[in-house]
Amino acid sequence: MSARILVLEGITARGLEVLKAEGYAIDQQKALSPAELVKIVEPYEAILVRSGSQITAEVFAAAKNLRVIGRPGVGVDNVDLDAATRRGVVVMNSPGGNLVSTAELALALLFAVARPIAGADASMKAGKWDRKSFAGAELHGKRLGVVGLGRIGREVGARAKALGMEVQAYDPFVAPALAEKAGVKLLSFDELLQSSDFITIHSVLTKDTRHLFGKEAFAKIKPGARIVNAARGELIDDEALFAALESGRVAGAAIDVHAQEPPVDWRIAKHPRVVATPHIGAATAEAQERVGTDIAYQVRDYLKGGLMQNAVNFYTLAGDMYDQVRPAMDLAERLGTFVAQVCPGAAERVEVGLYGDLREIDLKPVLSAAVLGVLKPALGQGVTLVNAVTLAKERGIEVLESTSSARVAFANLMVVRLKTGEGDLSVAGTLFGASHLRLVDVDGVEMDAIPQGHLLFVKNDDTPGVVGHIGTLLGERQVNIARMAVGRKPGSGRAIMLIEVDNEVAGATLAAVSAIPGVREARAVKLG
Repeated sequence: MSARILVLEGITARGLEVLKAEGYAIDQQKALSPAELVKIVEPYEAILVRSGSQITAEVFAAAKNLRVIGRPGVGVDNVDLDAATRRGVVVMNSPGGNLVSTAELALALLFAVARPIAGADASMKAGKWDRKSFAGAELHGKRLGVVGLGRIGREVGARAKALGMEVQAYDPFVAPALAEKAGVKLLSFDELLQSSDFITIHSVLTKDTRHLFGKEAFAKIKPGARIVNAARGELIDDEALFAALESGRVAGAAIDVHAQEPPVDWRIAKHPRVVATPHIGAATAEAQERVGTDIAYQVRDYLKGGLMQNAVNFYTLAGDMYDQVRPAMDLAERLGTFVAQVCPGAAERVEVGLYGDLREIDLKPVLSAAVLGVLKPALGQGVTLVNAVTLAKERGIEVLESTSSARVAFANLMVVRLKTGEGDLSVAGTLFGASHLRLVDVDGVEMDAIPQGHLLFVKNDDTPGVVGHIGTLLGERQVNIARMAVGRKPGSGRAIMLIEVDNEVAGATLAAVSAIPGVREARAVKLG
């Protein structure tokens, strides 16, 4: 059955064609309120939404089948990311599509706040010839402070340097090497405020950056500075900005984004030293075509194969990174699923260790995959890569990660350890090439098994005859054996069997295997 997709406020014609080509059932609606969405959202696996609809916790609670939300452009302020993560829904945006358009608007606003073009134009349209009232300032030779040195911030900085401006930046999450490559000097926030003639804001909005430009910041800003905001309205405290404009501390501001859209309080937008536009950073034909089409491809690729691109509440896995990490994630999930089914008791701790070449990849998505595997046998479809670690911690399960340079018998090795209220168990696996997964150790017993399909896991005494008895019993009960792996720990008197069979082992057959002399334990395991 094809996935159902809800498109709110529309996307590009090409984007719709991308989704329709996969046979998805697509319903298009205007912007809807949360109350309206709650009534209709249950059957949809994907939602494409713009800024006019709020996807709240109540909507997520009603969206029983939702897997992914796609938001064209950068902002996801209208999506409750915490609720999405708890529900295991991937939230994606398409930030690259409006990169150029937003950077160009920021540059246009920079010109507009330096030279009062809008006021001069309005004066001319009123039939006035007034040259004296519209003196401005040059950009050449001035210092531009870029707050947020992401892709858009770097694009604006590059254009400003071409105009002869000295560019400096504040971004606590950017490595000095990246700033150096961009030819930008990194400063503290206070240093940037005190030394910049112009400031352009390109930060993301978080609880920490809300009102980043407040009363305290404007008290430190260089007198006569001009400020541009084409990022998020709530990065600036409107009351503090208004006071700074009134006092002359800030000579001018150019604002494309507003704390409330449309504004309720119009004092900033109507201020004589403010150039205001109605959130048009991405409002070019080219940008709208790119972001709408990009997000359609991203949603399609996730629904088809689980590829996460520009996921704002998970780790982005695309291109070379996807090729490197995805096989390790597959192995981690299968090892987690395996150990959860063979180790009795409620989980208390999950630990993932990487050795050899695997130490070079990002451990966090691998850890999420392992925890997903551990929780899935109990929680089913309610747990996903997105919410696995969150759900584990909510249940009091400790989640640990480690890497080691210790020499191991394989070029790459992954160990998943599970501690429960009744015991603990470790399993190890390796990768041969990009797609060949192997289970190589169970509870200290060396194995060579493929972690797939239906498995019969047997712990037995290391004595003659046990393997034969099990094979005979399974044959008598018409259970076909596809593969069998046997391992033992020398000197311990114990051995392990992993038997891959064509179908799920019935409870009566499992009980009969458990009753064979020398069998200590038998469990049925189902892997992807």
